Amino acid sequence: MPDDLTTWLHILYGFTHDIAIAVYIGGAVAMEFILGPAQASIPPAQAQVMGQKTADRFLWLVWGALGTILVTGVLRLERLEMLTWSWPFFETPLVLSDSYGRTMLAMFLLWCVLVVNGALITFVFRPRLAGKLNTKITAAQVAAAQGAKLQAANWVQRLTRIDLGVALVIALMGASLKWGGLI
Repeated sequence: MPDDLTTWLHILYGFTHDIAIAVYIGGAVAMEFILGPAQASIPPAQAQVMGQKTADRFLWLVWGALGTILVTGVLRLERLEMLTWSWPFFETPLVLSDSYGRTMLAMFLLWCVLVVNGALITFVFRPRLAGKLNTKITAAQVAAAQGAKLQAANWVQRLTRIDLGVALVIALMGASLKWGGLI
């Protein structure tokens, strides 16, 4: 019976892991190729409100997917007996002398890039976009604030595109693990 449980847990972790990756990539594709062009075709005030509301929801999705990917990835490695909770932690083929281990390390480092970009978007650029203007400011201050918002929006767009590319590379690297890894 324990073997049946182990098999089902492995299937559950794998399914959840793959769904989280699909949600992340699908969300990034939707933001880049659906929301972005749609915002360009509506008045700026409406585009700002639509962008803010959708981005708020998308960030919940992103952070949930990134957390799920990490947790289920660790659980999968543990179930495959490649990861232990005692030193040296990693078992063959997860060691860096194997292609599998090097590919996993590269995937983890790229996942860290997604986390850093997500943190920049969430905690640096989104607050700049959401700031309200005071009615008692000068025209120069309004222009400066609008310039800062435009710059923040451009950074969000760049980081979102980078994230989409990085996520696709991670997915391809993950698929290569079936054949022993890429690196």
